[in-house]
Amino acid sequence: MELNLHANATTTPKTRAYIQRSKKSVAQLAAELGVSETTIYRWRGRTTVGDRSHRPNNLTTSLSAVEERAVCELRTSLQLPLDDIVEVMQRCINAKLSRSAIHRCLQRNGISRLAKPDKPKPGIFETASIGFIHIDVKYLPALQRRTSYAFVAIDRATRYVFVEIHSRRDGATATGFLKRFLADFPHEVHTILTDNGAEFTDRFAVDKKNKPVGKPSGDHPFDQLCKQRGIQHRLTKPYHPQTNGLVERFNRRIAEAIGREQKRGSARRTFIDHADRDAFIAKFVHDYNRTRLKCLGYLAPMQALANHTGPNTKAGTHNHKCQLLRMLERRAPSTRSATAYESLLPCATAH
Repeated sequence: MELNLHANATTTPKTRAYIQRSKKSVAQLAAELGVSETTIYRWRGRTTVGDRSHRPNNLTTSLSAVEERAVCELRTSLQLPLDDIVEVMQRCINAKLSRSAIHRCLQRNGISRLAKPDKPKPGIFETASIGFIHIDVKYLPALQRRTSYAFVAIDRATRYVFVEIHSRRDGATATGFLKRFLADFPHEVHTILTDNGAEFTDRFAVDKKNKPVGKPSGDHPFDQLCKQRGIQHRLTKPYHPQTNGLVERFNRRIAEAIGREQKRGSARRTFIDHADRDAFIAKFVHDYNRTRLKCLGYLAPMQALANHTGPNTKAGTHNHKCQLLRMLERRAPSTRSATAYESLLPCATAH
């Protein structure tokens, strides 16, 4: 227990309790404890062992009752800081009031500190069926004086991740990435959410004529592919990356894995060349898709993808199981077969 004793206190709470219990005379206790008889009389007359406040019972103040009410009103109604209250009081009511007097007034009334505004509650993603895809581009550290970009797509419902690494981040590259993702993803995609990067949209392009201000023209190759496939392409609010936070969080996972965002006590990873780094990221994504996640009820994304029971799925059908097994066989390392991953498909059966 932390003791809060007066700086000049000659006794402790234990000593004070002993004084209150003792039957010895005042002179005997004073001699035994090495304190004055006044101290013995003081603590024998009290029932507690804590120091009392040395603040006077009656405080003198230079503020009248009207001035004190005005100070409190300025604080509670207008939420003015101390210096603004001093300026108002000196200009409008009493030029002789000091800053310290007004500060003591606020302390007496328990309003010396402004209440902090409530923090806005963090938003949560709306529940979406399988096929709501978040897509973003992750800048990778330069290697051999060349910059690379990781195109990342993640399904909101199953957390399944698809990643490709490219040396360019233009519309053609993003469109090609989307085509390969749609061919890889075993379910129908109905919505794609991206930021306002030029590789995804021409929303803020300044070199297009007859384009609505602040709106995409629909001529961007990424938008055209979405239209052809019947996919709704949503854009995040400018300067609000948290709207696409699901894929932003996975981008941070990549940065932590390759050592770009170092933690205390961890070493930065080094790669021989681009192929070495790309193989490391590919293995990282491969392992992530087979890692049990708390947000999925401790299922792996591949398990959730294979056995998702929500709308817009064909989970449990024989053809769907065969398709997923063939997909696993394509992605499994050459030294393994698809049967090594059948444990991820509880509903799969031999055919």
